[in-house]
Amino acid sequence: MSTIDWPSSAEALETVTIQCAGEAFHKFQARRSGQRSFLEDSSYAKAARAAMDEDATTVSTMTSKKKVRDLLALSTKKLKKLSYYQVLGDIPLHSTQDQIKRAYHKACLKYHPDKTGRGEEDEVFLLVKSAFDTLSDASKRRSYDSTVDFDESIPAAAAIGVVITDAEFYTLYGPVFERNLRFDQTRLSAMMEATPKDTSKNDGKKKKNKKNKKQNNNNGSSATPKLTECPPFGDDDTPVDEVNKFYDYWINFDSWRDFSLKAQDTTDHDVDAADSREEKRWMAKEIDRKAKAMKRDEMARINTLVERAMAADPRIVRERDRIANEKKRAADEKHDAQRRVELEQKLTEARLLKAQEAKEQEEKESKATAKIKKEGEKKLLRKAKQLLRKLTFAAFTLDTSKVWADMEDMNDDVELLCSKLTLDEITDLTEALGGAEAVEANNAPNLESLVDVKECAAETKAGASKTSFEALKRRNEIRSAAAKQEKAQKAAKATTPWTRDELSALAKAVKKYPPGGANRWDAIALFVNNLCKPDEPRSKEDCIEKYNQVAQNAAPPAL
Repeated sequence: MSTIDWPSSAEALETVTIQCAGEAFHKFQARRSGQRSFLEDSSYAKAARAAMDEDATTVSTMTSKKKVRDLLALSTKKLKKLSYYQVLGDIPLHSTQDQIKRAYHKACLKYHPDKTGRGEEDEVFLLVKSAFDTLSDASKRRSYDSTVDFDESIPAAAAIGVVITDAEFYTLYGPVFERNLRFDQTRLSAMMEATPKDTSKNDGKKKKNKKNKKQNNNNGSSATPKLTECPPFGDDDTPVDEVNKFYDYWINFDSWRDFSLKAQDTTDHDVDAADSREEKRWMAKEIDRKAKAMKRDEMARINTLVERAMAADPRIVRERDRIANEKKRAADEKHDAQRRVELEQKLTEARLLKAQEAKEQEEKESKATAKIKKEGEKKLLRKAKQLLRKLTFAAFTLDTSKVWADMEDMNDDVELLCSKLTLDEITDLTEALGGAEAVEANNAPNLESLVDVKECAAETKAGASKTSFEALKRRNEIRSAAAKQEKAQKAAKATTPWTRDELSALAKAVKKYPPGGANRWDAIALFVNNLCKPDEPRSKEDCIEKYNQVAQNAAPPAL
């Protein structure tokens, strides 16, 4: 055999262009450019396409080749192990609503109590009905599909010292990611948007969009379109950028899994069997809280899968090692500068954290103050309503003009005012009737204001302008001004000091008229004025105030 004559230098080698071809290469290029999904040839995608095809084989045809399961012959334990899809005749997981309806009708013909004679409470028929109720409702079906026939297991973290080969990594993690793509909300939304619709109304918009797209391409727009399909898992030769896109997609993975039914089974709360609205609301909150906790656990499981895959991915490991080596070479040159940057960053973070904590504390205090204020307003409103009821009732019992025909009409008007008026409006009415002083001192309320109360109720019921309220408010302002003037006069009079004789007379009067007597303080004031003959007669309020002052000064100090 003669030896091969190799060229003396690399420049002498002939350059040959090789054209890539073949079905596998074209599929790889389609997945790389985003024109073909990662699950294009998987069993999951095939089942989804078969379920979306309107001309797919009917349920009876699909199940005719299988052995028909007789639910009547199964025990209760075995019935509980069946999925709703098996109960309706082993229909596929991605069956359409028409297929589900046909399967249900077929099951009813076989398991209806009129056919079996087993009564309305037959567990088989109830199971069939429950299966149809769940799968025919989109929300319930999504919650049920979130848990049925799904393997949630993920590869365990590699033990210390155990090395996973490249081939083992791709065969171990690839099927797991493919399995979890079943719950990809992004892919589901893209499939729904791609559903054929009536395009006759959108022809003009499409032409306009194409024109705008062409203009954007000519202008060199670099906007990155949002991914509607999961990038391919790839192999050992996949570029790092494509690998990063894959993991970025899974880091921001949006799952449509709904754990409402599972949460309801776990908490043993039947909302329909609640005895009251409060109990029903409480059950719904508990179920929602449990479902949210399960959803958090689900996302934590996905995150754990991504973290373990990224930790074991040889492509990521190689890229990580490359970056680490570059950082190590640059570390010696930038060590001092990096330390200063880190220190400044820590100080900035500390300041931001402190400012954030102060802001949160301020918001917390503001909310607490607002809550206290709101509760106080509610309490004041409740007291004002009670006072209005008491004053109106007291005035009604003393009223001889019969503003209302009977007490029932009066109560209806008062309750209408309590339910419709604001705190200020109710306060105006109570002040017109005499206010809290009329109740505390057992004084007769202002009977003339009953007419105002009835007029206000009539205006409120008719939805007319509140002219009566405005007039009532003006009268209350006049009364308030007169009361302030009277109070100022009393305060000026109260500045006159008590003489020794007046104090002695007050002490004698207090002993002479013990507590419990009628109009006690009126009698005490009259006694002091008759005995001492002051220039400005003392009122009962002056006597009460002076007596309380003397009694407080004479009280022994608290231990």
